[in-house]
Amino acid sequence: MKRELLYIILFCALLSPQAEGVQLKLGDKDIKEAVYYGSHRKELSHPELLKAWRIDLGYGVGSATLITPYASLIILAKESALKSREPTEHEIQEELEEKSGQISFGCGLYGEEIDFAPNCKAVLEYKDEKRGTTHTSLPPSASYTKSYPASPRFWALCFFRFPMTGIGDNDKVTLVLTDAKGKELRFPFDLSQLR
Repeated sequence: MKRELLYIILFCALLSPQAEGVQLKLGDKDIKEAVYYGSHRKELSHPELLKAWRIDLGYGVGSATLITPYASLIILAKESALKSREPTEHEIQEELEEKSGQISFGCGLYGEEIDFAPNCKAVLEYKDEKRGTTHTSLPPSASYTKSYPASPRFWALCFFRFPMTGIGDNDKVTLVLTDAKGKELRFPFDLSQLR
């Protein structure tokens, strides 16, 4: 029992998002930690599991989660654990290769029209430069919110990917989302505070 408690304390300390900056290349130790973290927290929702990587502006406004390679493996491990298995080495490498050289965000957005999501635009601000997306995944129609028919009426989960070229592990970036009416949401991320 004492040994298990020691391991839990050790893993919590190692998994602290304050511990290191975003790592583009994960070592074997980092991979094992991410898999352990995700597989042993399978009961948590994605927002709960990735709270350290998330900025939430509140219900009816929106949220953004920075999906680092480490966070991506946590999600993979959680999904595998829900199927009562561990992710395979092939799945882990495939996940890391797919995200290589890119920075990704999962965003929960709100709107008043069921088809608002495809009109959302995303830009990543880094220093004096604005980067466009390399990939977007926007649902053609949104889901009803818990407050429907009152405002906010609809919610959508959107994904945006940007090139990571020139962005360091300890830099600051801001995800800027704009809807069809020109309303802007800003999500500033300090990469040095995340794994």
